[in-house]
Amino acid sequence: MIARTNFEGDSNVGAYGIATDSFVFVSSNMSEKGLDNIERTFNLPLVQSTVATLDAVGLVSVATSNGILIPYTTTDDEFAQLKSASDITVDWLDDKMTALGNIIIANDNGAMCHPDFGFKARQKISDTLGVEVVPGSLAKLPIVGASAIATNQGAIVHPMATSGEIELLAQLLKVHVEVGTVNRGSPYASLGVLANIDSMIAGTDTTGVELAHISQVLGFV
Repeated sequence: MIARTNFEGDSNVGAYGIATDSFVFVSSNMSEKGLDNIERTFNLPLVQSTVATLDAVGLVSVATSNGILIPYTTTDDEFAQLKSASDITVDWLDDKMTALGNIIIANDNGAMCHPDFGFKARQKISDTLGVEVVPGSLAKLPIVGASAIATNQGAIVHPMATSGEIELLAQLLKVHVEVGTVNRGSPYASLGVLANIDSMIAGTDTTGVELAHISQVLGFV
C-alpha cells in the first residue's frame, strides 16, 4: 500500500518512525490520526517509545527486522519500554554521535555508517542490527542515513551521490539503488519517506513524479 500524508502537519514523515518488515517503530506520543495512518498502511505491530525524550525517533535511532539501536542519551525508562515492547534485540550505542538515523542507513542485508565511527562502535551496530556494517558517504557527505531511504527491495539516495558510492551501497544492501528526491526536491530521502518491502508513506509535499519514481525503485509498481 502507498499513502501520502503528514504527521502533525509535518511532511518529514520519516523523522517520526522507522518501518521494518516485522514492525514499525514510532513515538509513543504520536497522535491517534498518525497511528491510524501507519497501522492502516503497514498492518504490522507497532513498537512505541520516545528516544532521548524526543518524538523524532527516525532521526535518532536505526532499526532492522533484527534489532533497534538507540543512542546513549536514551533514558532508562525508554530503554525498558523498548525492551518490553518487542522480542528483538534492543541496545544503545555509547558514542558522541547520537543522531543515529541520520548517520546510519540499513536494511536486513547490510548497513553503511558515518566514517568517523570506530571499530568498537561499528561492531555494536553490526551486533544489534544483525548485518555487516561498512563506513561510507553519500554525495560525499557522512550523513548517509539522512541521504537515503532503503528497504529490502531498493533504495533512493541523494541526487549528488557518486557512482562509486551507489555501487558500494548496492553491494552492502543487496538492492537496486537510484538517485531521487522527496517533498518537492529534498535530497534527504529518509526524512520524507517511511517504507518497508510491502508499503510506503511519503510526505504530502512529495510530487507525483517523485512518488512514481520512489515507488518504482522500491518495487511497488
